[in-house]
Amino acid sequence: MLCYNRSAERICLGGTTVQQAQQIATQERWDKVADSLASFPELAIDTESNSMHAYRSRICLIQIACSDASYLVDPLAVRDLSALGHILQDSSITKVMHGADYDIRCFYREYGFEVSGLFDTETCARFQGMLSPNLAAVIKAYLDVEIPKSRRLQRSDWALRPLSVEATAYAAADVQHLIALAAKLRRLLREAGRLDWVAEEFGRLEAAGQVTQEHTEPAYFRVKGCDRLDPQQMAVLKELFELREAEAERADVPPYRIMGNDVLLFLAREPHTALENAPGLSPSLARRSGSNIRSAIQKGLRGPGLKREPRPRRHQPPSKDVQVRLQGLKEWRTGKGAALALDPALIWPAISLERLAQDPKSWNEELGAAEVRSWQRREFAVELEEAFHGISV
Repeated sequence: MLCYNRSAERICLGGTTVQQAQQIATQERWDKVADSLASFPELAIDTESNSMHAYRSRICLIQIACSDASYLVDPLAVRDLSALGHILQDSSITKVMHGADYDIRCFYREYGFEVSGLFDTETCARFQGMLSPNLAAVIKAYLDVEIPKSRRLQRSDWALRPLSVEATAYAAADVQHLIALAAKLRRLLREAGRLDWVAEEFGRLEAAGQVTQEHTEPAYFRVKGCDRLDPQQMAVLKELFELREAEAERADVPPYRIMGNDVLLFLAREPHTALENAPGLSPSLARRSGSNIRSAIQKGLRGPGLKREPRPRRHQPPSKDVQVRLQGLKEWRTGKGAALALDPALIWPAISLERLAQDPKSWNEELGAAEVRSWQRREFAVELEEAFHGISV
């Protein structure tokens, strides 16, 4: 059982004291620690960001643990983290992370750091059959250790300094058990013959961190519910959306803290409503920026209407035969998942099953589809093909 002693500022595990995480807030100290960390074969890594409190989120804390110590690195104070980049990119050093996707993306976006040698314990837990593999649940299940979890701290502004003792204990706990957890999961997956399965997933996570999502249409077209606006209302939405972005960037807060999407949509639909009567619009914003909001609305009303191009449909509504084939394929996947005590989604990608149901002749092409993993082809392709040809339509 993990406990937390505020007065002593220590973390203890049952009756055994766990070494307090060392806080690093100077370049000199980081350079020395980084040089030491580079000699370890395995490191646990996590980050804390301020995504709920800033216009552009940034990494505000980097937690690192090795076999005999843990560190909390302050990237707001340590300016040169290039040594961390070398560690992350060194495939000979295993980087143990939990739910690494977001952290990998943040490292690449902010510093250009790539990650090699990943071992993701969330992925491992899923391949051990856990359906909700949050870190606290996984550590409890496999190590019988409870770590401090707090929704309040999870959503707090990690850019604020100084960090409380409670916050540092919370952050440190996210990495202090990862190496032991990785060892346990690695052994179990090896016994189950699934270690190479997760290895391929790790490679996909590493590559995904370097992919930036590209949108082909303006951001205001992605406001949920905008498809019900007429062209003139859409023009008003555009102006309000751009005003909100400018205000959020100026104040360095997330856009929703300025105006929620529901407010944008309401004002777009009811542009002549008095601002004090607009549901969800804060009175302080109406007083402070009311004239700018009104100017944006008038600009949208005076300008040309905006019409969203219709999105192409992926395919026509499925025929009866397609529905029967897809149902049969999903039943096979569900049954296989149950037999292996795995989430069926891991057995074979749903999008691939949909394409097979649409075009039964696409089997050979589907085996090489990007979504289909090598281990899935190796383990399940023969059974899937048999199930596919056994479906009566």
